[in-house]
Amino acid sequence: MRRLLARWFFVVVPVLTAAFGAAAKGAEHGAGGGEHHAEVKNWWGVGSDYAEAPALGLLSITFLAFLAVLVVALKKPLAVYLENRADTVRKAIDEAKRAKDAAEARAKDAEAKLAALGGEVLRLKADFEAQGRAEAERLEKAAHDAAARIAKDAEDTITAETQRAQLVLRQEAARLALELAEERIRGALTDADEVRLQRSLVDELRA
Repeated sequence: MRRLLARWFFVVVPVLTAAFGAAAKGAEHGAGGGEHHAEVKNWWGVGSDYAEAPALGLLSITFLAFLAVLVVALKKPLAVYLENRADTVRKAIDEAKRAKDAAEARAKDAEAKLAALGGEVLRLKADFEAQGRAEAERLEKAAHDAAARIAKDAEDTITAETQRAQLVLRQEAARLALELAEERIRGALTDADEVRLQRSLVDELRA
């Protein structure tokens, strides 16, 4: 469309410029020779007699007709061009608006994510602190239980060792008492008492 308008402009404008220039020159020439001839104004005359004064009326009508033809010829293409141009501008505006809306949406989404990230960091920090406290309490309880278990095991061991030692001492005391009793008995008995005791034991075994 722009190329077509440029072609018409570069073809018609030089022609019209030359024609109106010639008409103006003829008018100046007529004015300069006014002492001998009357001023000549040519509106409709055509021919060699009007070579220096082109018909301004015909040129005007020709120009107006050209404009009418140009308007009729370019009306539809120009309307289509303007409509397409308007559509292009509208599409560009809509695209820019969509891009702006998308950018604003992305900015809001980024802000929301940043806010959520801050909340998530605080939540994770609170969770880690709670887990740390729970782990410390668990370790403290485990240490306390282990200490109590070790103390009980030690107490049980001491009790068992004490009982075993007491048993050994009682056994040793009984053995020593028995040996002492035997020695005393042997020292107190005579040979006749030993014979009589042996016979008594034999009789008890036979009975």
